[in-house]
Amino acid sequence: MKYPQNNKQKKWHEKAQGIVEYALILAFVVGIAAAIFAKGGLAEAVSDAYFQISKTIAYAMDDTKEGHQRFAQSQLEKGLKQAIESGKVVLGNGGWVELDLQKALHKDVKQPVNGGAGGDVKVNDKGYEYFTTLWDAANLKTNQIELDDADKGKWAGVRIEKKGNAYNVYYFNGKSANVEKDAPKATYQDTAEMQKLFGNGQAPATWKPKP
Repeated sequence: MKYPQNNKQKKWHEKAQGIVEYALILAFVVGIAAAIFAKGGLAEAVSDAYFQISKTIAYAMDDTKEGHQRFAQSQLEKGLKQAIESGKVVLGNGGWVELDLQKALHKDVKQPVNGGAGGDVKVNDKGYEYFTTLWDAANLKTNQIELDDADKGKWAGVRIEKKGNAYNVYYFNGKSANVEKDAPKATYQDTAEMQKLFGNGQAPATWKPKP
């Protein structure tokens, strides 16, 4: 049986709640301070803290393998969209860019990432040369976003392709630990084939950047 609280009990509970909230704020501030001293920069520390908080909230809302994978892909998608809206990445009609997360470490960057581009693509006012420039333009760190343990062994990616005045956003889910093993160059360059093999029946989303 639950008894009604008297004023004294109510005030005590309110005080206890306030202490808990204060402790959480203090823990966050201390965490930021520690990150600053450890990594040497406020902007990087805040970015890392924001990413971890976003991840915690996303996992709390959908703590499934699919939910974890969607969070990872949402970070890739957001980064690419921001790069396009800021003008760091410019696509001509039919041009596309893609960022991928994978289990296998890439032979060049030694991180579980990959990516590519096709068609008329410029990154930072230069012709596309290598996928790491896309990660930089998207303001993403190759060692920050990873597929959850439940998803490891496979790969997941996001591709944005320009079609006229709009863009199509594709969500790919692979079958092996390495994008290149699943999708050799000829396949990877063909968006329709990639959608057929790795789209898992999910239709691409249409996106129009903010003017």
